[in-house]
Amino acid sequence: MIVFLFPGQGSQRAGMIAALPDEPVVRSTLDTISDTIGQDVHDLDSAQALTSTYAAQVGLFAVGVATDRLLDQAGIRADVVAGHSIGAFGAAVSSGVLTVSEGARAVAVRARRMQELHPSGYGLMAVIGLTRRSADDLVAAVRAEDALFVAMENSADQIVLAGSDEALARAATRAPGFGAREARRLDVAVPSHCALMHPVSEAVAAVLGTVPDRRPRSRYIAASTARVAVSGARVRADLAAGVAEMVLWRDSTDLLAELGTTLTLQLPPGHTTGALFAAAHPDIPTVSLDDSTFDDAVLRVRRFRERGPE
Repeated sequence: MIVFLFPGQGSQRAGMIAALPDEPVVRSTLDTISDTIGQDVHDLDSAQALTSTYAAQVGLFAVGVATDRLLDQAGIRADVVAGHSIGAFGAAVSSGVLTVSEGARAVAVRARRMQELHPSGYGLMAVIGLTRRSADDLVAAVRAEDALFVAMENSADQIVLAGSDEALARAATRAPGFGAREARRLDVAVPSHCALMHPVSEAVAAVLGTVPDRRPRSRYIAASTARVAVSGARVRADLAAGVAEMVLWRDSTDLLAELGTTLTLQLPPGHTTGALFAAAHPDIPTVSLDDSTFDDAVLRVRRFRERGPE
């Protein structure tokens, strides 16, 4: 069983769109996204542009769905898809619940509304070495009047906090006393996956409410519940609500293993999402398309399907 993993915000890098293979299916996908958002998506590919939440999220969506289309053309399709945060929208397109244009429209609204709601003074911080219970204790100890939330449980000892700059700074100072080995700010300028994002959730729900109902053709893991979303309606509900809900990535990773995953393929950019899976389940092979050329990655997947694990 092959799983496609779509990475979240923080994985973006300058030139990630330009690095895509120059193939007709890629150009067609990028043209569709550009037409939908009313802007050439290549304009979002620079380091300066990617400082904005809008460029980062739309760019990540573009890279994910273009790569998914290229893999499909090569005869490699996912049995199960899972996306971390904004990666969920690429996963929804891969599953057939959204078209490329529908996904691009929803992502643009999501990203723009997030940026408008909290243009500065907020963000995310990864804390290494904390359990979920310890993270809850840390948040309770330093919250005071500032907004601070547990936004993601990425692994057994990696928690991501969302909140104001001041609250995150105090959390970083106090974190070692709760067992943390490291605390570092992420390249995300908004407090994703917490109650501060409820207005964004409502805006995304309004956009997705116009989308025709389609049953997923591959299983879609809803990271806000760590369950399989068995209908198009449940996929759309996860996409809308997810921005205001905690990401249960650790539980989602375990679910993928329980479902019988034999190979995970992390779509670009980066390799963090695949690395989290590999660390939790080292017996299941993981391939990151960013760690080799596209052709080499495709060849490895084909050999795996034919012969089993190397």
